Amino acid sequence: MSQAKVDKYKEEKKNRAKNIKKKKAKKALSVVLAAAVLGVIIGIPAGRAAYKASAEKRAANETITAQFFDEWLDEYYSTNYYGLIESDDVATATDATEATTETAAE
Repeated sequence: MSQAKVDKYKEEKKNRAKNIKKKKAKKALSVVLAAAVLGVIIGIPAGRAAYKASAEKRAANETITAQFFDEWLDEYYSTNYYGLIESDDVATATDATEATTETAAE
């Protein structure tokens, strides 16, 4: 071997431990970076889907105010049950007072 090759070999041997540490560090960094990129690719869509499902559950279990419920009930009744009872069959306040006076007179 020529003297240049011998010197190069000695230099490589002297720095071998340092070079191995550098290679291990690069490999570890590439693994961490790949895991982070994969996590972003999978995590963002999965996180959005989970948040959307959670938001839908929260909206379904949301409490309402009494005023909102009254408005909803009036609308529901008017759309589903209005017109089922004839207007002649509906008892009024005067009917109630007449019935109480008739029973009191007897």
